[in-house]
Amino acid sequence: MVVRKFNYFRFFVFIAIIVAIIVGLVLLIKNVNYKKTYEYKLLNIGYSLEEVKVIENKLKDKEKDEVLKLGHNTELVPLLKEKYFIFDNLNKYIEYKKDNKNEDYTKIVAIINTEANIEWLDNEKETDTSKGELMLVNRLYGLSSDYEVEDIVKVPTKYAYDNKRLSSIVLEPLQELCEDARNEGYTFVVSESFRSYKEQEKLYNSYVINNGKSEADRIAARPGHSEYETGLSFELVPYNKTFKDPKLSEEYVWLRENAHKYGFIFRFDDDKEYLTGFSGSTWRLRYVGVDAASMIYNEGICFEEYYAYFVRGNKDE
Repeated sequence: MVVRKFNYFRFFVFIAIIVAIIVGLVLLIKNVNYKKTYEYKLLNIGYSLEEVKVIENKLKDKEKDEVLKLGHNTELVPLLKEKYFIFDNLNKYIEYKKDNKNEDYTKIVAIINTEANIEWLDNEKETDTSKGELMLVNRLYGLSSDYEVEDIVKVPTKYAYDNKRLSSIVLEPLQELCEDARNEGYTFVVSESFRSYKEQEKLYNSYVINNGKSEADRIAARPGHSEYETGLSFELVPYNKTFKDPKLSEEYVWLRENAHKYGFIFRFDDDKEYLTGFSGSTWRLRYVGVDAASMIYNEGICFEEYYAYFVRGNKDE
């Protein structure tokens, strides 16, 4: 009987071949799987690895699928880096940028989010009154002629000129603000407040008669489109004082730094006229609640911007 020696060389060759086959299969599977990833697909249509990381971090899978359909676009990543980017508005951002090449991305996002690019006065939309103190009333969004505020109350004369009315939810924080201001040496009173649809209509028509329609639309709201009609908006002015430059006054500085603590925002700032559609108003306040007011104050945004991202967009704060 012949006993053959075990051939270690052949054995190791055999093992090496098996290992090579396994490694090859693993690499093949890995390669096939990698080609299914968003990273591969995005790189394949022209995005850099750095850009892919931004896209991966910012977008959900279904949104990445839409980006792949869109193809490579140089505007995508700069837009994604904007804090208030809303994916549903992506195509609108891109189209607006085409026609406004020198506009910066922050401003483009703000304009599209707030629909300020729409011819406001000719494309009216209905205000969603279910949002309560966060409802949006402006040149684009309006209230019906039969809308009624059910909780309108008279503001005590300690805090207002005669016959001024507001929504009851505004009264307590307004009184707290005014009392705290008094303790600091400042006296504020409500000078303009709630108006009904008919009252706003009468006022607007008087502006048209005296100033012409285009000027009336710049400085006043058409009936249904004034926040005064919500009972949430009012003018709070220093009592019995006038200023050459009110924004340099101690009263204005104090109010600017503190109004948000009581749930109020400055509604029409000069630098936001391109979004609000209304000329700046020094003493015009609006109640939105402490959380929203604080966010608006800290972020330096206007109510239209807040509404678009946090209310209509249902984003978590």
